[in-house]
Amino acid sequence: MSKSIHGRNVIKLMKDQNTPQPQQQWLALMAAEFGENAEFHTCRASDMSAAQLVELFISNGRLTETEAGFVINQCAHCAGKETQEATA
Repeated sequence: MSKSIHGRNVIKLMKDQNTPQPQQQWLALMAAEFGENAEFHTCRASDMSAAQLVELFISNGRLTETEAGFVINQCAHCAGKETQEATA
């Protein structure tokens, strides 16, 4: 059984792309990076598919749709955790 991936790892992956992407492109990127059947979680939700995580990010404002695709909205709370994890 694979280990669940925290949503902040996905946000970091998306930020590293540095360009807006359509939702299907984000899902393809997640599959390529973490595997087709990867499971995801956040601090408040667990047992999510990639599609469910992306929908959560859209619903909570982490992803915003523009004409060019979805862009990441960085929040200060998660930025600190991403930095801590990257240096851990």
